[in-house]
Amino acid sequence: MIELRKGALPFMAGSLIALLLAVLVGTLLGPVRIPPPSILRILLSLLPGAGGLFDGPEGWRTIIVQIRLPMVIMGIAVGIALSSSGSALQGLFRNDLVDPFIIGISAGGALGWVIGNIVTDGWAYASATAFKVVFSFLLSLGSVVLAYMIARRGSKLPISNLLLAGIAVSALFTSIAQVAIYLFVDNPAEMIFSLMGGLGNTRWHEVAIVLPISVLGAAALSVLGRDINAFAAGEGVAAHLGVEVERSKFMIIAISALITAVTIPFCGVIGFVGLMIPHIARRFVGPDQRILIPSSALLGGGFLVLCDILSRSISVAVIPLGMITGLIGGGFFLYLLASRRGVR
Repeated sequence: MIELRKGALPFMAGSLIALLLAVLVGTLLGPVRIPPPSILRILLSLLPGAGGLFDGPEGWRTIIVQIRLPMVIMGIAVGIALSSSGSALQGLFRNDLVDPFIIGISAGGALGWVIGNIVTDGWAYASATAFKVVFSFLLSLGSVVLAYMIARRGSKLPISNLLLAGIAVSALFTSIAQVAIYLFVDNPAEMIFSLMGGLGNTRWHEVAIVLPISVLGAAALSVLGRDINAFAAGEGVAAHLGVEVERSKFMIIAISALITAVTIPFCGVIGFVGLMIPHIARRFVGPDQRILIPSSALLGGGFLVLCDILSRSISVAVIPLGMITGLIGGGFFLYLLASRRGVR
């Protein structure tokens, strides 16, 4: 039986409202000014049987449906993936300083994407995309497993060791990716810019890959929420409660790696979302991962769309989305570290 905190439902309702507002604002902003009522009619016209609601310029419909809306939906999908995986990993490792970016999953996925681009040069789009997604997943999984193996001391996993190992693995994989780009890529600037993170040029066929995997992965992690809750008391207690410890750990790590890795070939590396969002959601809904993971996913989707809006609004040129989340998340990470030491 899942017991909700008093503020859980208002928080989830507020997150949903913020998500819907972010979708509206995200479709509103762009170099071509389209009146908000027209945007709303275009969005409503997408509903079955409502095609006649919009009779304005066809170019406006194309801009909203084929350019802005895919970017917004992709932002939601990526926010869901990063936030839910961050929540699950924090629960598994019993520390709220863990996220896919910090422990090396993102760096592994980025290296897989770089190698995939080099290997699949000249391939057909479908086969090249499949290879890059699979290779990103394998190296994402390999990076976190490597950090885990390095950090483990017998039957114990000191969290400081895991963070240090994750940082070291991230540095190693990032360096290998940079060397590979320098040696084997004809236009390294374009690839480096892509790795900085962004939702620009997103198309529906890319959304069709990322969104289902993100949503299904978040749902799977929520189902595993009971096991993640049990890990909060230690692996011994989890085993006593009937959790198949090694199997559950592998599934949680593999799903987290998969939904993080699938975003990288299309959106680059976007850091710290998985650190911040679960930490914020936990204050309102509590530590029960069966509620925390879906709450984090809901909040993370809206948050990433808002960050993308910010990246497109504060400068004439679009600032990479990864820079925006890095600035916000870096400060948040420092705050967490300072608060643990009693520094204000």
